[in-house]
This record gives sequence, structure tokens and C-alpha cells, in this order.
Amino acid sequence: MLFALLLVNCSQQPQTLSDLKSEYVTIDDSIRVHYKIWNESAGTDAKTICFVHGFGCDMNTWEKQFEAFRDEKGLQLVFIDLPGYGQSDKPHVDYTLDFFAHAIDEVLNANSIQDAVFVGHSLGTPVCRQMLMATGHKGALVDVDGVYCFYDGTETPEYIEAVNQFGHAFDGPECREVITGFVSSLAGKETPQDINDYAMSVMPETPQHVASSTMQHLIEKKWWPNTQLSLPVMVICTQNSGLDPDNKQKMQRLYPTLDYTELTTCGHFIHMEQPKMFNDKLKTFCQIYDRLSATGITGPAELYRKGIMEYLSKYNFSKDAE
Repeated sequence: MLFALLLVNCSQQPQTLSDLKSEYVTIDDSIRVHYKIWNESAGTDAKTICFVHGFGCDMNTWEKQFEAFRDEKGLQLVFIDLPGYGQSDKPHVDYTLDFFAHAIDEVLNANSIQDAVFVGHSLGTPVCRQMLMATGHKGALVDVDGVYCFYDGTETPEYIEAVNQFGHAFDGPECREVITGFVSSLAGKETPQDINDYAMSVMPETPQHVASSTMQHLIEKKWWPNTQLSLPVMVICTQNSGLDPDNKQKMQRLYPTLDYTELTTCGHFIHMEQPKMFNDKLKTFCQIYDRLSATGITGPAELYRKGIMEYLSKYNFSKDAE
């Protein structure tokens, strides 16, 4: 009998993200934001990782991370469909970074989460960054080939024109075709076909009003202050995305407590294409953050930075690799 009960209990454990119950929070009176949470009964001392997908995608991009972290004790996992994407509502509103950040904020508030490691892919990175700057939530940031616009006074007219062209490329009736071409550019030389198939099946389905508004607002200068975040930050990016030669230096200016990895041939969906490497680094990063939190290092900024860098040095964690 005991053996049979154990089998039943095991069979009830979710094996994939689709097995998790869908939940919703309503923002701005009527907009429903879809999310899923695993191990929400872990208690008030539970650690939280919040995953935020990129442009045109949904929470299913994090399937390999759910598989890797679902059995970790004392760990809570939150997966969010940003408004306009996945199973969240897709109203005709301004899809700004602040709007997306507000959605994450409300999901966290609804679940009494104040502190988390925020993992953002592509568009999800500036969304998480904005959320950390604009709300009272604390935590750490993991940037997975994140999107950035750099406005520091040195940008050339050619750069401004290129950014504007990209931001408005999704405005017209050919939006679906533009997104399809955009998806094709995201693959690396060795990107598995199933990852290309996922991106091609999801991203071109983005409603035109959502895609256009997202990109138009993304490039606005007001969302890109050169504000430093003095908290633990891990960046994993790929040269396949057209990084500038000084990308590491740019990241260091934004994140003085930076752990930086730059890949060479991997495609844009790093967490899907190289899940073991990514998950191992994320686990180690979370361990570092937990140790820092346990020491009570919160400020001033230089002391906070010193504590983080000491741990990074101790764990020899800041190495470029592929």
C-alpha cells in the first residue's frame, strides 16, 4: 500500500510547465496577466527565481529551467506571460517597459514576494531592470542576451537612425513577415531545429499592435538612463546577436558587480540551446546571492559591491566560456 501511495504521489508531480496550474492577476482594472508558480507552499523563507521571456515569446521558453529547478528544496519558481504575449490579455494599450514592469510587480505582490533572482531573456532583461529600478522589490538580475539601447551622448546619427528604423520596422501590415525574418536572424550556426521551430511557431503570432507598440516604446530614450544597479548581476550573451566589441565594458558601467560570459556561436535562445551550461551557472549564481543575503550586506554601495566581488572571486565564477 505504501509503495502504491508513493507511486501515486510521484505521478502527481508536474513534469512540464504545462502541468502547472494557470493563475491570473488583474492590472489596470481589466488586464489579466497569466503566470504559473511552482512550490508556492515552500514558506516565507523560500528563495524565488522569477523568469521573464523575451519579445514574441511566452513562458514556455523556460521549460528546461523548470526541469532543472523543480526538485530544488526551498525554491519557488515564477513564470510570467507578459501582457500582450502568451495567455495574458492583449489590449490596445502602450506596451512600455514600465507597463511590463508593473505587471511583474503585481504578480509578485499577489504572492507576497519581495526578493527574487530575476531572469530575463532578450526583452525580458530591460523589463526586469525597469522593475528593479521602479518598484520596491529587491534581488539580483540575470541577463540572458538582453536588449539594450545605449544613449550616453556618444551615439552617432547613424546609430540613432538604425535604432529608429528597427523600432518602427513592425509598424506596417507586413509585421508578420518582418517578425519571421527577425526570427531567422536569431539562430546560431549550431542552433537545434526544435528551437528554431519553437521561435517560428510563437513569435510571428504576436499581434501587430502589440509588436509595434513594444518596439516603438523600447527604443525611447527615457527608458535607458545610465543608472547603475549595485546588486548582483550575471550577463550571458552571444556574439551571434551582433555585440559591440566593447559590450563587456558597457555592461560593467551599468553593473559594477558584474559576472560576464560572452559566447561565440550560440544562438539568441541561450537557455534553450545550452541548458546545462546555463542552468549550472544560474544555480551557482543563486548560491552566491543566497550567501550574500545571509551576510546582511545591503549597503552602502561600496561595501555591498566589495562583498559581492569577494564571493565572485572566491568561487572563480567570472570566466568567459562556451
